[in-house]
Amino acid sequence: MSFFSMAATLGLTVPEWLTPMRVLNAILVAFVLSCSLFAQTVDEVIAKSVAARGGLEKIKAVRALRMTGHVSLGSNVEAVLIFEAKRPGMVREELQLSDKAIIRVSDGSSGWSLNPFSDNPGPEPLSPEEMLNMEQKADIDHPIVDYRRKGYTVELAGKEKVEGKDAYKLKIILKNGQVRYDYLEVSTALSMKWEGKIVLQGKEVNAQSFFSDYRDVEGLKFPFHIDSVTEGSDTGQQIVFDKIEINPSLDDATFRKPALPEPTQKPQ
Repeated sequence: MSFFSMAATLGLTVPEWLTPMRVLNAILVAFVLSCSLFAQTVDEVIAKSVAARGGLEKIKAVRALRMTGHVSLGSNVEAVLIFEAKRPGMVREELQLSDKAIIRVSDGSSGWSLNPFSDNPGPEPLSPEEMLNMEQKADIDHPIVDYRRKGYTVELAGKEKVEGKDAYKLKIILKNGQVRYDYLEVSTALSMKWEGKIVLQGKEVNAQSFFSDYRDVEGLKFPFHIDSVTEGSDTGQQIVFDKIEINPSLDDATFRKPALPEPTQKPQ
């Protein structure tokens, strides 16, 4: 029974302003207003996160970034990691293991990988999916900063517990429709967790990363400890950064197609 038929049955008089069309209009207005308020809430959470990291002015002042540390790959295997990024959209990852280096690089429009441990060491062009991953890594600001300008959509998907702490869950929809989730600790507004899909050996798999040990670097907060779990992998990955440099001098050539190293000459 509708409100109006129920009112008639009970002998109630429905005021003129409460006609079906006016009620529908009121509902639509309320819906639009609720969406607007929800969007403002998302932007408020993002604003808190930006402030917690050091503020928008300091974030935008970062033109280049170098992060140096080591990666634990399980089974007592450890490698040196050098991550470099430079505006606009350039990124390079170098994993030094023994006397060899695995390199993934993008100049913002094209990308390549070089893996001396594979049957085809390269350099091999990165797939569109891999390029999308590199684009996100090259985003010094973080995807939620200026997300509308980037063509992204960000939604506040409620709160969840992450390692026993309350966290805002942000759903980020990228330009191509790919979805990732970022979790910001409620008390600090700093990122605690990321989850989404990555391309591993040509296959798209689910992955998660947990961020901790935030430290101040020239007025900006960075996590110095990252634990990652990838679907299909028996072992996790732990990254511990030893040094983070803001605005180091990085040549654009660093982000271009890498060359195979010259073979070591054996002594005569």
